[in-house]
Amino acid sequence: MKRLVCALAASLLVGVSAAHADIRLDAGVTINEDTTPAPLVQQRPRLERMWVDIDPSEVTPAVNSKTIFLNFCQPNGCVVKPGPPNSINNTWNINGQRTLRAFSNSDTVKNAVVMCMRDVFGPFGVEITTTDPAPAAHFEIMIAGRPQDLGMSAGIGGVSPFSCQQFIPNSLVFDFSDVWNGNVEEICSTAAQEIAHSFALDHVTDPSDPLTYFGFNGRRRFKDAPVQCGSDCVQGQSPFGDACSGPNQQNHRCACSGQQTQNSFQTIKALFGDGTPTPPDVRIVQPKSGANVQPGFPIGVEMTDDQSPGRVEFRVDGQLILTAPKAPYAANAPMNLAAGTHTVEVSGFDIYEAKTVATVQVYIGPPCNGEADCPMESDACIGGRCVPGPSVVGGLGSPCDAGPDCASNQCLSDSNGNRHCVEDCELGKGQCPSNFGCLDAGGHGICWPGYDDGTGGGCNAGGAGSLAIGLSMVMLALARRRR
Repeated sequence: MKRLVCALAASLLVGVSAAHADIRLDAGVTINEDTTPAPLVQQRPRLERMWVDIDPSEVTPAVNSKTIFLNFCQPNGCVVKPGPPNSINNTWNINGQRTLRAFSNSDTVKNAVVMCMRDVFGPFGVEITTTDPAPAAHFEIMIAGRPQDLGMSAGIGGVSPFSCQQFIPNSLVFDFSDVWNGNVEEICSTAAQEIAHSFALDHVTDPSDPLTYFGFNGRRRFKDAPVQCGSDCVQGQSPFGDACSGPNQQNHRCACSGQQTQNSFQTIKALFGDGTPTPPDVRIVQPKSGANVQPGFPIGVEMTDDQSPGRVEFRVDGQLILTAPKAPYAANAPMNLAAGTHTVEVSGFDIYEAKTVATVQVYIGPPCNGEADCPMESDACIGGRCVPGPSVVGGLGSPCDAGPDCASNQCLSDSNGNRHCVEDCELGKGQCPSNFGCLDAGGHGICWPGYDDGTGGGCNAGGAGSLAIGLSMVMLALARRRR
């Protein structure tokens, strides 16, 4: 079996403020990757080619790991030793042992880079971790320091092995974070590009794909489409000597396939499979469950996601009334709704189509004056609206762990750790049902079990005072799962 190897003959950077560099697996060819379109006058290394024999056993039938380790080399930097690029041994094609200085940006930048990488690789069945998996097999990106630390030229933003094998086992790549001056998107897209080179992927001309030289204002994601290879041509030639074409002479054949296009999304998916994205958190903030409303009433939604929230679909009684592609998420119910109970349903999607549904029931008609005015015997009447009462799972006063456990989507805790589903009320107006009182929870009232608010609704007056003094109300944050 033969494999093409390119050898570095010279290296010269002209007018490049920050560049990546790819290194062919078997030799040290450097290809400078600029994040802006490369001017035709820019000089690149002159490349030579030669054929070498390789052992067929080097080509493995399936990916050997689904873990990508983001190594920020903190606190004391990373020791890199000479040898073939290898994440287990921390070796690289360098002259002598060297130390890559630690990531120098803030924890805020670091955490944002981690979240960005989890977002970009969210569609794929990989684990993005900041814990070293060694000695287990893994892919590794050292996000730290500067190229001079490893004896490379200043201005290189990242470096990676490259091969036309399906993947490079235990590949080690570098993302020189000091070059990017704390720019989260550039650090993230550089990391994504360099590790993708370990999956036989070439550069592309789409500025919104991480595998590009071209500038882009926003988050780059791997494209699920045939995308033209290129963006890295100099003086009419690709880094590996193919003739370039196109309106700006930046199109060329893909290095490994020989075709004009590649689908980076499908290539990575074929290696790792589908990801399991976490559904977003969706909360209907208006109207409240059981609210007395009028036709055309407004609907307000809050949606958060551990990666990237997408669209919200609004339905009333099963009829789609609006799709909001981005925040703010708001709609109005139809004006022709009849008197009676109606169901408001919202479906929130993240950018990977993971879905969460939230519903509330509202009532068009006179406000309730008591439980007898409500459509369900189990309802409670609070401030003119009918809500699920204490006898209903998720109703007022039910034990809970988090908001989705409650019909109101509000699960609150006192200072003793007691957690209950609550409903909003107006302070001092006696709106809570028997055995509940309207407690001040930081500027607004909530119906709390066993609290005497002095209006006759609560019980256990003897212990209510101490409860009110010691009550520390906090909305429980939903535990988020990583993709």
